[in-house]
Amino acid sequence: LGCSLVLTTPKMARPTIVDFPAFNAEQDSKELRGAMKGMGTKEAALITILCQRSHRQLRVLETVYQQSFGRVLLDDLKSELSGKVRDVLLSLFHSPAEYDAFILKKAVKGLGTDEAAIIEIMCTRNNDEVEAINEAYQRMYETELQKDLSSDTSGDFRKLLLSLCAGHRDEGSPPNDKLALQEAVELYDAGQKRLRTDEEVFNRVFAQRSWRQLKLTFQHYKSRYSAEIFDVIKSEFSGWLCEALIVIAKTAILGREKYFCELLESAIKGVGTDDAKLTRVIVSRRQVDLRTVAEIFEKRQKKSLHAAVAVDTSGDYKKALLKLIKGNS
Repeated sequence: LGCSLVLTTPKMARPTIVDFPAFNAEQDSKELRGAMKGMGTKEAALITILCQRSHRQLRVLETVYQQSFGRVLLDDLKSELSGKVRDVLLSLFHSPAEYDAFILKKAVKGLGTDEAAIIEIMCTRNNDEVEAINEAYQRMYETELQKDLSSDTSGDFRKLLLSLCAGHRDEGSPPNDKLALQEAVELYDAGQKRLRTDEEVFNRVFAQRSWRQLKLTFQHYKSRYSAEIFDVIKSEFSGWLCEALIVIAKTAILGREKYFCELLESAIKGVGTDDAKLTRVIVSRRQVDLRTVAEIFEKRQKKSLHAAVAVDTSGDYKKALLKLIKGNS
Protein backbone atom coordinates (compact mmCIF):
# COMPACT_ATOMS: atom_id res chain seq x y z
CA LEU A 1 0.00 0.00 0.00
CA GLY A 2 2.92 2.33 0.59
CA CYS A 3 4.53 1.62 -2.78
CA SER A 4 5.45 4.53 -5.03
CA LEU A 5 3.42 5.13 -8.18
CA VAL A 6 4.79 6.29 -11.52
CA LEU A 7 3.28 9.17 -13.51
CA THR A 8 3.60 9.50 -17.26
CA THR A 9 4.42 12.88 -18.78
CA PRO A 10 1.45 14.37 -20.72
CA LYS A 11 1.94 15.07 -24.43
CA MET A 12 2.10 18.66 -25.66
CA ALA A 13 -1.35 19.89 -26.70
CA ARG A 14 -1.76 21.38 -30.18
CA PRO A 15 -4.04 24.20 -31.44
CA THR A 16 -5.84 24.44 -34.80
CA ILE A 17 -5.25 28.18 -35.20
CA VAL A 18 -1.77 29.71 -35.08
CA ASP A 19 -0.39 32.93 -36.59
CA PHE A 20 -1.26 32.68 -40.30
CA PRO A 21 2.08 32.46 -42.17
CA ALA A 22 1.00 34.46 -45.23
CA PHE A 23 -0.73 37.20 -43.21
CA ASN A 24 -1.16 40.46 -45.11
CA ALA A 25 -3.21 42.93 -43.07
CA GLU A 26 -3.65 45.40 -45.93
CA GLN A 27 -4.93 42.75 -48.33
CA ASP A 28 -7.22 41.26 -45.67
CA SER A 29 -8.62 44.73 -44.92
CA LYS A 30 -9.48 45.31 -48.57
CA GLU A 31 -11.21 41.96 -48.83
CA LEU A 32 -13.16 42.48 -45.62
CA ARG A 33 -14.32 45.92 -46.72
CA GLY A 34 -15.29 44.52 -50.12
CA ALA A 35 -17.33 41.77 -48.45
CA MET A 36 -19.34 44.32 -46.43
CA LYS A 37 -19.62 47.15 -48.96
CA GLY A 38 -22.79 47.77 -50.92
CA MET A 39 -25.89 45.59 -50.99
CA GLY A 40 -25.63 42.28 -49.16
CA THR A 41 -22.80 40.86 -47.11
CA LYS A 42 -20.49 38.15 -48.41
CA GLU A 43 -20.33 36.09 -45.19
CA ALA A 44 -18.18 33.40 -46.79
CA ALA A 45 -15.37 35.89 -47.41
CA LEU A 46 -15.55 37.16 -43.82
CA ILE A 47 -15.45 33.60 -42.45
CA THR A 48 -12.51 32.59 -44.64
CA ILE A 49 -10.36 35.48 -43.40
CA LEU A 50 -11.41 35.86 -39.76
CA CYS A 51 -11.46 32.14 -38.93
CA GLN A 52 -7.94 31.62 -40.31
CA ARG A 53 -6.16 34.36 -38.37
CA SER A 54 -4.91 34.37 -34.77
CA HIS A 55 -6.35 36.92 -32.37
CA ARG A 56 -3.03 38.82 -32.49
CA GLN A 57 -3.33 39.14 -36.27
CA LEU A 58 -6.96 40.20 -35.98
CA ARG A 59 -5.88 43.02 -33.64
CA VAL A 60 -3.41 44.23 -36.28
CA LEU A 61 -6.16 43.90 -38.86
CA GLU A 62 -8.45 46.13 -36.77
CA THR A 63 -5.85 48.91 -36.81
CA VAL A 64 -5.03 48.63 -40.52
CA TYR A 65 -8.75 48.53 -41.42
CA GLN A 66 -9.41 51.72 -39.46
CA GLN A 67 -6.33 53.40 -40.92
CA SER A 68 -7.35 52.46 -44.47
CA PHE A 69 -11.08 53.20 -44.42
CA GLY A 70 -11.74 55.45 -41.43
CA ARG A 71 -14.14 52.82 -40.12
CA VAL A 72 -14.18 50.54 -37.05
CA LEU A 73 -14.00 46.91 -38.12
CA LEU A 74 -15.92 45.51 -35.13
CA ASP A 75 -18.71 48.05 -35.62
CA ASP A 76 -19.00 47.09 -39.29
CA LEU A 77 -19.12 43.38 -38.42
CA LYS A 78 -21.76 43.99 -35.74
CA SER A 79 -23.99 45.85 -38.19
CA GLU A 80 -23.50 43.40 -41.08
CA LEU A 81 -23.82 40.09 -39.23
CA SER A 82 -26.49 38.50 -37.05
CA GLY A 83 -27.23 35.35 -35.09
CA LYS A 84 -24.79 32.66 -34.05
CA VAL A 85 -22.20 33.37 -36.76
CA ARG A 86 -22.00 36.96 -35.51
CA ASP A 87 -21.25 35.72 -31.99
CA VAL A 88 -18.52 33.39 -33.26
CA LEU A 89 -16.75 35.91 -35.49
CA LEU A 90 -16.79 38.74 -32.94
CA SER A 91 -15.42 36.43 -30.24
CA LEU A 92 -12.33 35.69 -32.36
CA PHE A 93 -10.92 39.15 -31.62
CA HIS A 94 -10.48 38.17 -27.94
CA SER A 95 -7.30 36.59 -26.64
CA PRO A 96 -7.89 33.25 -24.84
CA ALA A 97 -7.84 35.05 -21.45
CA GLU A 98 -10.17 37.81 -22.68
CA TYR A 99 -12.61 35.25 -24.06
CA ASP A 100 -12.61 33.38 -20.73
CA ALA A 101 -13.22 36.71 -18.96
CA PHE A 102 -16.06 37.48 -21.39
CA ILE A 103 -17.70 34.08 -20.76
CA LEU A 104 -17.33 34.46 -16.98
CA LYS A 105 -18.93 37.92 -17.06
CA LYS A 106 -21.77 36.55 -19.15
CA ALA A 107 -22.16 33.72 -16.62
CA VAL A 108 -22.69 36.08 -13.66
CA LYS A 109 -24.48 38.91 -15.46
CA GLY A 110 -28.18 39.55 -14.92
CA LEU A 111 -30.68 37.08 -13.45
CA GLY A 112 -29.40 33.59 -12.86
CA THR A 113 -25.86 32.21 -12.92
CA ASP A 114 -24.33 29.85 -15.49
CA GLU A 115 -22.45 27.66 -13.02
CA ALA A 116 -21.53 25.11 -15.69
CA ALA A 117 -19.62 27.72 -17.72
CA ILE A 118 -17.86 28.99 -14.58
CA ILE A 119 -16.76 25.45 -13.65
CA GLU A 120 -15.63 24.73 -17.22
CA ILE A 121 -13.17 27.62 -17.01
CA MET A 122 -12.15 27.95 -13.36
CA CYS A 123 -11.62 24.22 -12.74
CA THR A 124 -9.38 23.60 -15.78
CA ARG A 125 -7.03 26.59 -16.09
CA ASN A 126 -3.43 26.71 -14.84
CA ASN A 127 -1.87 29.49 -12.73
CA ASP A 128 -0.67 31.60 -15.67
CA GLU A 129 -4.07 31.34 -17.33
CA VAL A 130 -5.93 32.30 -14.14
CA GLU A 131 -3.63 35.30 -13.66
CA ALA A 132 -4.28 36.41 -17.27
CA ILE A 133 -8.05 35.94 -16.82
CA ASN A 134 -8.04 38.03 -13.61
CA GLU A 135 -6.12 40.79 -15.38
CA ALA A 136 -8.36 40.73 -18.45
CA TYR A 137 -11.53 40.75 -16.33
CA GLN A 138 -10.35 43.78 -14.33
CA ARG A 139 -9.38 45.64 -17.51
CA MET A 140 -12.56 44.80 -19.44
CA TYR A 141 -15.14 45.25 -16.65
CA GLU A 142 -13.38 47.47 -14.08
CA THR A 143 -14.12 45.07 -11.24
CA GLU A 144 -12.45 42.01 -9.76
CA LEU A 145 -13.47 38.56 -10.94
CA GLN A 146 -13.42 37.24 -7.38
CA LYS A 147 -15.96 39.91 -6.33
CA ASP A 148 -18.41 38.89 -9.04
CA LEU A 149 -17.95 35.17 -8.36
CA SER A 150 -18.38 35.75 -4.64
CA SER A 151 -21.62 37.71 -5.05
CA ASP A 152 -23.13 35.22 -7.51
CA THR A 153 -22.33 31.94 -5.72
CA SER A 154 -22.64 30.63 -2.18
CA GLY A 155 -21.46 28.13 0.41
CA ASP A 156 -18.62 25.70 -0.16
CA PHE A 157 -18.90 26.11 -3.94
CA ARG A 158 -18.10 29.82 -3.51
CA LYS A 159 -15.12 28.97 -1.28
CA LEU A 160 -13.70 26.61 -3.90
CA LEU A 161 -14.10 29.22 -6.67
CA LEU A 162 -12.36 31.88 -4.57
CA SER A 163 -9.50 29.44 -3.91
CA LEU A 164 -9.20 28.72 -7.64
CA CYS A 165 -9.40 32.44 -8.41
CA ALA A 166 -6.19 32.97 -6.43
CA GLY A 167 -4.36 31.02 -9.17
CA HIS A 168 -1.76 29.64 -6.81
CA ARG A 169 -1.54 25.89 -7.44
CA ASP A 170 1.82 24.38 -6.52
CA GLU A 171 2.84 23.89 -10.16
CA GLY A 172 6.58 24.42 -9.71
CA SER A 173 7.36 21.26 -7.75
CA PRO A 174 7.59 17.72 -9.17
CA PRO A 175 5.00 15.21 -7.89
CA ASN A 176 5.78 14.09 -4.33
CA ASP A 177 4.86 10.46 -3.63
CA LYS A 178 5.00 10.81 0.15
CA LEU A 179 2.73 13.87 0.11
CA ALA A 180 0.33 12.12 -2.28
CA LEU A 181 -0.05 9.15 0.09
CA GLN A 182 -0.43 11.48 3.09
CA GLU A 183 -3.17 13.52 1.40
CA ALA A 184 -4.95 10.39 0.15
CA VAL A 185 -5.27 9.41 3.81
CA GLU A 186 -6.41 12.95 4.73
CA LEU A 187 -9.12 12.85 2.04
CA TYR A 188 -10.31 9.46 3.31
CA ASP A 189 -10.37 10.70 6.91
CA ALA A 190 -12.29 13.83 5.82
CA GLY A 191 -14.84 11.91 3.76
CA GLN A 192 -15.52 8.18 3.74
CA LYS A 193 -14.24 7.61 7.27
CA ARG A 194 -16.54 10.10 8.98
CA LEU A 195 -20.27 10.78 9.14
CA ARG A 196 -20.07 14.47 8.17
CA THR A 197 -17.70 15.46 5.35
CA ASP A 198 -14.94 17.95 6.12
CA GLU A 199 -15.21 20.09 2.97
CA GLU A 200 -12.21 22.24 3.88
CA VAL A 201 -9.77 19.34 3.47
CA PHE A 202 -11.12 18.61 -0.03
CA ASN A 203 -11.02 22.32 -0.90
CA ARG A 204 -7.40 22.66 0.23
CA VAL A 205 -6.11 19.60 -1.65
CA PHE A 206 -8.16 20.05 -4.84
CA ALA A 207 -7.43 23.78 -5.17
CA GLN A 208 -3.80 23.85 -4.06
CA ARG A 209 -2.05 20.85 -5.61
CA SER A 210 -0.78 20.62 -9.18
CA TRP A 211 -2.65 18.41 -11.66
CA ARG A 212 0.12 15.80 -11.59
CA GLN A 213 0.24 15.81 -7.79
CA LEU A 214 -3.53 15.33 -7.65
CA LYS A 215 -3.35 12.45 -10.11
CA LEU A 216 -0.79 10.72 -7.90
CA THR A 217 -2.93 11.34 -4.81
CA PHE A 218 -6.00 9.85 -6.49
CA GLN A 219 -3.97 6.81 -7.59
CA HIS A 220 -2.88 6.25 -3.99
CA TYR A 221 -6.47 6.66 -2.82
CA LYS A 222 -7.63 3.98 -5.24
CA SER A 223 -4.87 1.52 -4.34
CA ARG A 224 -5.26 2.05 -0.59
CA TYR A 225 -9.07 2.23 -0.28
CA SER A 226 -10.26 0.45 -3.47
CA ALA A 227 -12.35 3.46 -4.45
CA GLU A 228 -12.32 5.78 -7.47
CA ILE A 229 -12.13 9.44 -6.50
CA PHE A 230 -15.12 10.20 -8.79
CA ASP A 231 -17.31 7.80 -6.77
CA VAL A 232 -16.04 9.29 -3.52
CA ILE A 233 -16.91 12.83 -4.66
CA LYS A 234 -20.40 11.77 -5.75
CA SER A 235 -21.09 10.06 -2.43
CA GLU A 236 -19.77 12.94 -0.29
CA PHE A 237 -20.95 16.03 -2.20
CA SER A 238 -23.90 17.32 -4.22
CA GLY A 239 -24.85 20.23 -6.46
CA TRP A 240 -22.34 22.52 -8.14
CA LEU A 241 -19.58 21.77 -5.63
CA CYS A 242 -19.79 18.11 -6.62
CA GLU A 243 -19.65 19.07 -10.32
CA ALA A 244 -16.64 21.33 -9.76
CA LEU A 245 -14.65 18.68 -7.85
CA ILE A 246 -15.46 16.10 -10.54
CA VAL A 247 -14.09 18.43 -13.24
CA ILE A 248 -10.89 19.06 -11.25
CA ALA A 249 -10.46 15.28 -10.83
CA LYS A 250 -11.09 14.69 -14.55
CA THR A 251 -8.56 17.37 -15.48
CA ALA A 252 -5.98 15.77 -13.19
CA ILE A 253 -6.59 12.12 -14.15
CA LEU A 254 -7.65 12.28 -17.81
CA GLY A 255 -6.11 15.59 -18.88
CA ARG A 256 -8.19 18.62 -19.72
CA GLU A 257 -8.24 17.80 -23.45
CA LYS A 258 -10.33 14.69 -22.71
CA TYR A 259 -12.64 16.77 -20.56
CA PHE A 260 -13.13 19.30 -23.38
CA CYS A 261 -13.79 16.37 -25.70
CA GLU A 262 -16.54 15.21 -23.32
CA LEU A 263 -18.04 18.71 -23.41
CA LEU A 264 -18.16 18.63 -27.22
CA GLU A 265 -19.74 15.17 -27.15
CA SER A 266 -22.44 16.34 -24.75
CA ALA A 267 -23.06 19.51 -26.81
CA ILE A 268 -24.01 17.54 -29.93
CA LYS A 269 -25.49 14.44 -28.31
CA GLY A 270 -29.17 13.56 -28.72
CA VAL A 271 -31.91 15.85 -29.99
CA GLY A 272 -30.88 19.49 -30.32
CA THR A 273 -27.46 21.08 -30.07
CA ASP A 274 -26.11 23.08 -27.13
CA ASP A 275 -24.75 25.84 -29.36
CA ALA A 276 -23.48 27.95 -26.45
CA LYS A 277 -21.32 25.10 -25.17
CA LEU A 278 -20.22 24.05 -28.66
CA THR A 279 -19.16 27.60 -29.56
CA ARG A 280 -17.50 28.15 -26.19
CA VAL A 281 -15.27 25.08 -26.43
CA ILE A 282 -14.29 25.52 -30.09
CA VAL A 283 -13.56 29.25 -29.80
CA SER A 284 -11.75 29.04 -26.43
CA ARG A 285 -9.57 26.06 -27.38
CA ARG A 286 -8.74 26.94 -31.01
CA GLN A 287 -5.42 28.61 -30.11
CA VAL A 288 -4.62 26.24 -27.25
CA ASP A 289 -5.40 22.55 -27.81
CA LEU A 290 -8.33 22.08 -30.23
CA ARG A 291 -6.26 19.89 -32.60
CA THR A 292 -5.52 17.52 -29.71
CA VAL A 293 -9.16 17.60 -28.54
CA ALA A 294 -10.34 16.78 -32.09
CA GLU A 295 -7.94 13.80 -32.28
CA ILE A 296 -9.28 12.44 -28.97
CA PHE A 297 -12.84 12.97 -30.22
CA GLU A 298 -12.16 10.94 -33.38
CA LYS A 299 -10.64 8.06 -31.41
CA ARG A 300 -13.61 7.95 -29.04
CA GLN A 301 -16.42 8.53 -31.54
CA LYS A 302 -14.96 6.78 -34.61
CA LYS A 303 -15.74 9.88 -36.66
CA SER A 304 -14.07 13.26 -36.96
CA LEU A 305 -15.15 16.31 -34.96
CA HIS A 306 -15.44 18.11 -38.31
CA ALA A 307 -17.98 15.54 -39.56
CA ALA A 308 -19.94 15.50 -36.28
CA VAL A 309 -20.27 19.30 -36.13
CA ALA A 310 -21.20 19.43 -39.85
CA VAL A 311 -24.20 17.18 -39.16
CA ASP A 312 -25.37 19.10 -36.09
CA THR A 313 -25.08 22.70 -37.34
CA SER A 314 -26.09 24.68 -40.42
CA GLY A 315 -25.54 27.81 -42.47
CA ASP A 316 -22.76 30.34 -41.92
CA TYR A 317 -22.52 29.30 -38.26
CA LYS A 318 -21.57 25.81 -39.41
CA LYS A 319 -19.03 27.16 -41.94
CA ALA A 320 -17.32 29.27 -39.25
CA LEU A 321 -17.05 26.41 -36.74
CA LEU A 322 -15.72 24.02 -39.40
CA LYS A 323 -13.04 26.55 -40.42
CA LEU A 324 -11.91 26.81 -36.82
CA ILE A 325 -11.81 23.02 -36.43
CA LYS A 326 -9.91 22.54 -39.70
CA GLY A 327 -7.55 25.35 -38.73
CA ASN A 328 -4.65 26.98 -40.53
CA SER A 329 -1.78 24.82 -39.33
